[in-house]
Amino acid sequence: MSLSLRDMLAAYLTAAALVAVGFGLLRAALGLGMARRLSARQTLRVGRVTLGLAVLLPFGALAVRELLPVAPLFTFERSLVRYTAPLALPEARPSRGAVSGPAAEDGGVPDAVPVVALGLGVGALGFLAWELRRYSRLLRELQALPLLRRVGRVRVVLGTPEGGAFSVWFPGRGAWVVVPASVLEDAEAFRLTVRHELQHHRQRDTVLAYARLGFDSAFFWHPFARLFSRWLADCQEFACDEALVTGPRVPAEAYARCLLQASLRVPGALSLPAGVTGMSHPTVRRIHMLFEPRPRRSGRALGLVFSLTLVLAPLALWAQGAARGRTVSLTEARALATAGQKEGDLPVVVDATVVEQLNRFVTTPKGRDFMRKALANLAVHREALTGTLRSKSLPEGLLAVAMVESAVSNLPETSREPSLAPGQRGAGVWMFIPETARRHGLKVEAGKDERLDVARETEAAAALFQALHGRYGDWRLALAAYNQGEGVVDRVLAETGVRDVSELTRTGKLNGYTSTVQAAVLVLRNPHLLD
Repeated sequence: MSLSLRDMLAAYLTAAALVAVGFGLLRAALGLGMARRLSARQTLRVGRVTLGLAVLLPFGALAVRELLPVAPLFTFERSLVRYTAPLALPEARPSRGAVSGPAAEDGGVPDAVPVVALGLGVGALGFLAWELRRYSRLLRELQALPLLRRVGRVRVVLGTPEGGAFSVWFPGRGAWVVVPASVLEDAEAFRLTVRHELQHHRQRDTVLAYARLGFDSAFFWHPFARLFSRWLADCQEFACDEALVTGPRVPAEAYARCLLQASLRVPGALSLPAGVTGMSHPTVRRIHMLFEPRPRRSGRALGLVFSLTLVLAPLALWAQGAARGRTVSLTEARALATAGQKEGDLPVVVDATVVEQLNRFVTTPKGRDFMRKALANLAVHREALTGTLRSKSLPEGLLAVAMVESAVSNLPETSREPSLAPGQRGAGVWMFIPETARRHGLKVEAGKDERLDVARETEAAAALFQALHGRYGDWRLALAAYNQGEGVVDRVLAETGVRDVSELTRTGKLNGYTSTVQAAVLVLRNPHLLD
């Protein structure tokens, strides 16, 4: 799982929480008296802005975090391994024949985040597909209805007697107003019904319906999101009512009679796709609103929006920090690699895959447990391992290979202890497979397995590292060959002509072993990341 997917899911879940918080705060403010101080149209605008803030603030906080990393997570002074002396790069030596690298079973740290993200994505797409299918069916039905008149680009069509009035817009296919056949008997009711539905088009409710559809799809599982969406639908109706009766051409009394008659004709809710406007809302409340005073000053609406922003914005930033936890950004990982690099030691090239692996070590319980175990075991074997590496003028950072392969545990081939190295399982601290062990002079027989002799296997590993680095002149390619074999690496280089391991890993030509080792080097140099 990529770091971006983890962050996006965290932002999404934060948005889900803020939707509930924002809706609760807004309804509480309106219930405590703000409803009487705002017009219906102001209330609708405040509701839309609140919904937009709840959804967009977490993603905005995520973008700000990536662009401007705040409060460094690490103290470099206590993060770096202290070296006794600078190490020189090993001399290049030609290698004879391909060498098969040791490997171990794939013990990658499992992560539930991709499963959750996949489930949410499939659910959202399923909900969206269902609603778009209803839209498509509705369009076919509208095209078959009798046309009464055109008002600009809007087609007014005649619906069924038992149906209700509603308005809808289809991108590229035009706008419709549907009026029930029963209103044709009353010229005043017909006129007011058409004016009401045309007002939905004028105030862009039918266009914003698609934003509501996207919101409903994205949060299909969220009960507060559904409540918020339905409340906004009610506010749209109130805003339309208010816009009509504030003009000179629609008397409030006549409009109230029209609403009452409509409620008697259509007692239940209309079965319409999500976002389509319709007169299936509280009639009594709408009639009362027609005769209430309507405040016109926008200062209170702006004040309410500002107050809600002051609550939601810090919550979004706090939630991003809480979700981030131990997560290391690309910028911070590169700073750690630069600060920890010593002359002659294993170079670390930080890319997105390295950061992904590093965060598996840092943010997941299994990753932290594995790395803590590796560091604890390294304390036991470190002197012997580093002594051999130094004697061969090899980088001390190669200890990270033993960390990844075996958690620096001297394991037999039959052990089921986890490993982070993909491929065939080996034995010993360096996890040599039998073929590689024999090529480097180790006996692997029924009664004797010299891979379990830490000193001898480390000598063989040092010789292999020297040969691989001499062959490729690049430590990352050498690490790739250690795991996948020289044959695989030679073939990839010949086929692609590319020597950049980051690019070869990104395109799937090489596996992620090199990235895993380089992430382990950062942990080796910064053990406090596991605190």
